[in-house]
Amino acid sequence: MGRIVQKKIAYIKLFILFSILVIIPVILYFTCRETLFNKEWLKRLPELLSDEPFTAIVILTGLQILQVVICFLPGQPIQFVASYMFGTLGGYLISITGAVIGAFISFYLAKVLGVDAVKLLFGKDKVENYKRKINCGRGLLMVLLIYLIPGLPKDLIGYVAGISEMHVLPFLLVSSIGRTPPMFGSLLIGASFQEKRYGVIVILAILCIGILGACWLRRKKLIAYLDHLEGVDEEGKNL
Repeated sequence: MGRIVQKKIAYIKLFILFSILVIIPVILYFTCRETLFNKEWLKRLPELLSDEPFTAIVILTGLQILQVVICFLPGQPIQFVASYMFGTLGGYLISITGAVIGAFISFYLAKVLGVDAVKLLFGKDKVENYKRKINCGRGLLMVLLIYLIPGLPKDLIGYVAGISEMHVLPFLLVSSIGRTPPMFGSLLIGASFQEKRYGVIVILAILCIGILGACWLRRKKLIAYLDHLEGVDEEGKNL
């Protein structure tokens, strides 16, 4: 009887995580194609919310939380709108608050649902790779670098951290620090667009493209550096 109950609990956990990461996103996509997934609607969002600043803050914070928990949603449009409406600092406070709450939910969701469910949805090899990095002696530095380096997959970090040895408060602090520089790119573009400082937008766009291009060209060296910090050589053997 105990095994049957455990099996049922395992299936329930898996269904919950699968719903959050797959079923809900699919439903959102088909029901919100003209809103959340429509660039024109997102451009009009500041105008739609301009008369209700409190409502705008709640909606934008909620969208940022959703973006972190449901990994595939893009965060840049949300941050763009937040800074367009409330300036760079106001947009940052909204975006980072949503990101921290979302990371907190992801962390404990994975902890409750367990390692098997996370591996099944994200892939065993990818989860093990990230978990190994987070559990190494430089786990916090690893998390910081993964968030800072453009081009590295970050979507599942909150979930992997939840099934790792890392504690939630250090993770939230370091992930927030790591999110901040990339986040400011979207925030500055949004604020500059509102202020009609188009020259700043062009400069920021060039800088972003340059950084992304450099990271893409040097991606193997960046990954090798993370492996070096982890204490693993290219063949996966302990140094």
